[in-house]
Amino acid sequence: MLHADALTVGYDGVAILPPFRLTIGAGELWAIIGPNGAGKSTFVRTALGLARPIAGTIERRPGLRLAYVPQQSALDTIFPISVIDFVLMGLQGTGNVTLARRSAHLGAARRALEESGAAPFARRQLRDLSGGQRQRVLMARALATDADLICLDEPTSALDAASEQEILTLIERLRRRRGAAVVMVTHLVEVGLELADRALLLDRDHGVALAAPAAAMRSAPEFQHIYGRFVARHGHTG
Repeated sequence: MLHADALTVGYDGVAILPPFRLTIGAGELWAIIGPNGAGKSTFVRTALGLARPIAGTIERRPGLRLAYVPQQSALDTIFPISVIDFVLMGLQGTGNVTLARRSAHLGAARRALEESGAAPFARRQLRDLSGGQRQRVLMARALATDADLICLDEPTSALDAASEQEILTLIERLRRRRGAAVVMVTHLVEVGLELADRALLLDRDHGVALAAPAAAMRSAPEFQHIYGRFVARHGHTG
């Protein structure tokens, strides 16, 4: 799906992390972890092609379809728009909207809403939904594009415990059903490592950019230095 070699990310021409290497395969779930301001969003923007690497290379499979699910805080929930129209907006760049294409887009949007469990509120206003419901809609918008690689930016941010678990279960179910690769930025270190196949630990303050199997990440000295030996041994994030 995506391969990075000696990749250095940053902005304004300045690197914020050391170079690193990773390969994201089909169906894999990657947890992107690290403290606030570690460089996680910068990596995602680079992976999506929204930012240029400072050095190194990043190669995407020809024809790779990418989707991005932003944090809910990036949404303008004041703007009046129905859920179905919001999902359809994610398909606007996929060709001229002829009558036949709009019909196909509607079908894709409805299937995605069904998959994400958001179909019951398809006709409601996005601004009237709860946090958990809006997150399902964001997932549906990405799924409607039939993406091969989905990048999720803090998908459980600002959710209550029940909604948080529902979204994590949805991510795992859709990943296995669709076979798409998922890159998930998360502050839930323990949950992320348990759910993911592989992990990328970033911390610009300590000069860390480490890709490793999720099951092995806790034993890495870099992880222990950032999160502490107790966290590394017992899998708790406090």
